[in-house]
Amino acid sequence: MIKVNKIFIGAIASAALLAGCKTTPKAPPGPLKVTYSKAPYAAPRLKETPTEVRIVRREETSAAVAAQVGVHLLMAALGGGVAVNTFNKEDLKGVPIEDVIDRQYLNNPVPTSFVQSLQEAVDASIAENPWAQQKSFSYPLVVGGGSAQLIYDNLMGTDDANYQLVLDLDVSKAREAGKRKNLPVVRCSGRSEPAHPLAYWAEDSYRNV
Repeated sequence: MIKVNKIFIGAIASAALLAGCKTTPKAPPGPLKVTYSKAPYAAPRLKETPTEVRIVRREETSAAVAAQVGVHLLMAALGGGVAVNTFNKEDLKGVPIEDVIDRQYLNNPVPTSFVQSLQEAVDASIAENPWAQQKSFSYPLVVGGGSAQLIYDNLMGTDDANYQLVLDLDVSKAREAGKRKNLPVVRCSGRSEPAHPLAYWAEDSYRNV
């Protein structure tokens, strides 16, 4: 399970307090809410937000590399230029985790437990900042889209790979005044530490996710 990093929440909260608060509140000071949206202010990076945790195994990366090499060889044979494109394993969409009857623990945690953890962290940050407590917020901090994947930690080696739970999401905050176009969107990623064997994650229908 991934906990909200203090440095991560500090950066988000500070940006929201400095850029998103009203200079002349029209309403009594209120808390900064954290909400979830499948369609954040910016265009979502994923066409469809995954509803479950997916898995990226070594073989998925090997297949992607083989396909990329094949395209490059074909372009070279046709006399075209060869563009070298690199990708990270985190860029792969992964595959569904099969053979699990009770799938409640495989639900994507971004819309639920992550949003709740972020709200608690925001509340704690504001509680420690008297200046922030006097501000009024009309627009929430929006967690947009988001995916969760179990991703292997090492491509090389003959032993079974260890896996980390990786979250990838966008966070945005509408300005309280002025134009709301071209809003800044922060792409965030976090991973569980340390990496564990797949057997650890799979215990009791993936309760440890």
